[in-house]
Formats: sequence, C-alpha cells, structure tokens
Amino acid sequence: MYFLIWIKKHALFCIGAVLLLILLAITFAGPYLPFVDRELSKITYILNEDKKPVIPPYPPSEDYLFGTDKSGRDLLSLIILGAKETILLVACITVLRYALAIPLSFLAHKKWMGTHLPLKWLNGLLSYIPTIIIVMLLAMLPPFLLTEYRPLFLLLIIGLAEMPRAAEMIKLEFDQISSKEYIYGGIAAGASPSRLFRTYYLPFLFSKLLVYMVTDLGKVMFLLGQLGFVGIFISQDLVQSMGGDWQLVNNSISWPMMLMKAFEDIRGPIWIPFFPAFAMTCAILTFNIIAQGLKSFFTKKVRYI
Repeated sequence: MYFLIWIKKHALFCIGAVLLLILLAITFAGPYLPFVDRELSKITYILNEDKKPVIPPYPPSEDYLFGTDKSGRDLLSLIILGAKETILLVACITVLRYALAIPLSFLAHKKWMGTHLPLKWLNGLLSYIPTIIIVMLLAMLPPFLLTEYRPLFLLLIIGLAEMPRAAEMIKLEFDQISSKEYIYGGIAAGASPSRLFRTYYLPFLFSKLLVYMVTDLGKVMFLLGQLGFVGIFISQDLVQSMGGDWQLVNNSISWPMMLMKAFEDIRGPIWIPFFPAFAMTCAILTFNIIAQGLKSFFTKKVRYI
C-alpha cells in the first residue's frame, strides 16, 4: 500500500524511470534479440512476383518491420545496433560539458581573476547565435576538418558550444547558496575554497546538477539530430573521390547519421529518415520526462530546492 502511494506521489518520476529502463534495455540488450541482424547484411536485389529484380530500399513489410535502407540493410536492426553509439556519444558530450562548467562556475562565483566577466560575456554572445551555427562553423575549419583527431575535436566543440550557458546557470546556484547560514559557518571555521566547494556547496547542488545534466541529454540529442540533417557528425572520414574532390564519408550507424540524406529521402523512401527521427524523439521525450520527474522528486523531498 505504501509503495502504491509512493508511486502515485512520484508518478512523473516513475514514468520517466520506466521509459529510461526501456531505452537502456534496447541500447544494451537489444543487439542480442533473435530478430536483430547483427551482421547488417546488404541485399543487392530481390525478385518480385513476376520474377523481376527489385533493388532496395524496401518499404516496411512483414519481413522488414521498419523497411530497409538503400543498401538493403534492415532498418530496425540498424536503429537497435546504433542506439549504443548514439546514447554513449550524448552522455560523453554532456559529462564533458558539465565537467568543465562546474569548476568554471565556482571560479566565476568567487570572481577568481575576473573569471565571471568573460563567462558573462561569452554566455551573452553565444545566446544570440544558434548552437548548430557555432558547431557548423567550427567543425568545417580546416584544422578541425583535416586532422585525424577530428572526432575528439568535434566532441569538444559540441561540448563547449553550450558550456558557458551551463556554467552561468550553475554560478547562479552558487550565488544563491552563498547566502545560506551554513556557508558563513564554513567560512568562519576557516574552510579552504576547495573544501567549501566539496563539503558545503556540492552536496546541496547535487540534485540541481543531476536535473540540469539529464535535461541537457535531451538537448544534446536534439543538436546531434540537427547536425545529422546538415550532414555533419562525429564519426566521419574525409576521403578523396575518383573525381579529385573531397567528401565526408559516413562510417557510423548512429541515429543522426541516418538523417544525412533526409531531404532526398523525404520525397521517396520516407521511412528511412522517419524511424531514426522517431527513435530520437522518443529518447528526447524520455530524458525530458525523467528530468521533470527528478525535479519534482527532489522538490518534494528537499525544501531548499
């Protein structure tokens, strides 16, 4: 009875947790399901009822629930196998963003060497420019485009693109917590800045940071989807074609990469961009619900939030 009351009280958190568990199950256990083609076999053609060869892509059917791509690979298998790479990339970018934003926000809160001034300026400047434009401009610069470490640089660029926003947001939390009496107690006890950060600030910021990070998982997924539409993603190689020009070649099965030719596919095999976009929408919805559920959970549990 108590368990049912607890679920009713935290319904949003429970719904988000169930959706997150489903997403993680698809990500890590999905590749071992019997209907998943782990080899991603390509099909050159199949014979129709009139014994005439028909080349892929094939629309959704009993044999291919989500249809196939233009190489004849099963789209359902592609989405399940690509989930792990997609989720890990989103998580890495978000963790990188906050690993840089948290210490920077603390230094800005303490106004260490005027850190708060460039942070405020950067946050104000970048708030006027869409993040996708910033990432596109930097990703296409020759030093980042031609280097063999391009995936690492792109991870860093995407992580840094919204880092000032996250740092400014956390700084405001530091400013708010600084007015609490226990902070004055810590300062009066002679706690060093590092001890103040670890012992007096961080435990009380944990819930807010968790909510911010989960919310940003959805934002990063949305940004990767936008970059997929314009043909920019992390796992790409720059190769020279037979005609002498240079092209970015996809070597990934992550969800955004399946949107690369969405503008062409939308007039024909629309199922190719539709199902990856649907999977990304479900993931973004899951992250948003779990973030709102966590916020509601902590708000009811801790009064200072």
